Amino acid sequence: MKQRVLIVSPLLLVCCHVSIAQIQAQSSGSRKIVIESVSISGTQSIDSVELAEITGVFAGSTFNDDPDELQERIRAQFQDHGYFNVKIEKLDMKVIDPLGSPKPVRLEAEVTEGLRCQLSSIEFGGNHALSSEALRGKFPIKVGGEFKRSKIAGGLDEMRSVYGSLGYLDSVFIPKVTFDSSSTVKLKIEVEEGPQYRMDQFEVVGPSELSEKLQSRWDLESGAVFDRAYLGTFLEKNHSILPGDFSQSNGVDLFEDCPHAKVSVHFHVTTDPQHAVLDREKRVDCPHSSQTKVK
Repeated sequence: MKQRVLIVSPLLLVCCHVSIAQIQAQSSGSRKIVIESVSISGTQSIDSVELAEITGVFAGSTFNDDPDELQERIRAQFQDHGYFNVKIEKLDMKVIDPLGSPKPVRLEAEVTEGLRCQLSSIEFGGNHALSSEALRGKFPIKVGGEFKRSKIAGGLDEMRSVYGSLGYLDSVFIPKVTFDSSSTVKLKIEVEEGPQYRMDQFEVVGPSELSEKLQSRWDLESGAVFDRAYLGTFLEKNHSILPGDFSQSNGVDLFEDCPHAKVSVHFHVTTDPQHAVLDREKRVDCPHSSQTKVK
């Protein structure tokens, strides 16, 4: 039997492992709709309980006014119940109040769910820093189990975390799905590990006493393998001596020296315009860190 191969996009595997609330669009400039209800017809084998779970996820949630995006989100929900070959035949949006902001709508979808898919195997290629056995352990799905998007997405996230802890900040994972039959699926993940980054400099812009404390508590020495997770752990352990509004997003800069595979960490406890200018000069365009991509 001829096998069918699908190279899976990042959206197909990544968006589904978080809640609907987390994956709602963030752009304030986009037109928005709020889902009042979802009606699905055309299914053959899925039971009413599962169908209610799928439709219930959308009720009250806000999204971009984008039919393609909504189709993908409906497809994601079916695939997270094992229906990986699902087809959204038709999607209608019935506007309840055109003057509302966001506009309340009712979704009516015609869906062919296909057969529920089971996993036949997971294989890895291109991995050297970690064994295939170690990577397989990051995916909480057994052979013969339902092929659920969220479990694959969760496994990819675990791969990103473990590679990041080993300094592989530019690692890339390319998932490919092969259908052995109409209902069994083989997953092959090609790994591009990239260089192993090491710690360069740790700098603190702020009061000298606080700077000395943070410097003395920072354990990643220059030349040590850079552990992406260490920064979060460090902030958690030292939050009591940092300003209340200090966080990784608004007080920490990471500078990747891609050609030399080094990372410098800067804490900006206070604002220093001159230092900010120097920081901007240090920035180098680097590949996006640990990602899933399509080739």
